[in-house]
Amino acid sequence: MVVLKKVKASSLNEVLVATIIIVIVFGIAMGILSNLLKNISVRDTYNQNSVVHELMYQYQSKKLKVPYYFNDGKYDIAVVKEENTGIDWISFEVRSKRTNKTLSKKLISNE
Repeated sequence: MVVLKKVKASSLNEVLVATIIIVIVFGIAMGILSNLLKNISVRDTYNQNSVVHELMYQYQSKKLKVPYYFNDGKYDIAVVKEENTGIDWISFEVRSKRTNKTLSKKLISNE
């Protein structure tokens, strides 16, 4: 005759604790993943920001004529002169074609 071994089962408390631990680890992983995706989006504006700063430097060193429009494979660039409340502003605008994000900065005209 075959003798069956008694199988020990876990209690309800052990199952609940294991489930809670799994949920907490999953929540932490989702938070980290969300943060990484947000940082990727910020990195895209970093490139646009460097283009704007380069244009601002060129304008301040008198190497850029206003109005200036440029269209390359990545960005649509516009530098225009605006007047608002008696002050002349130079508006720098860079729009990414891939993400369709627009970054714009203004500088007081030095003319």
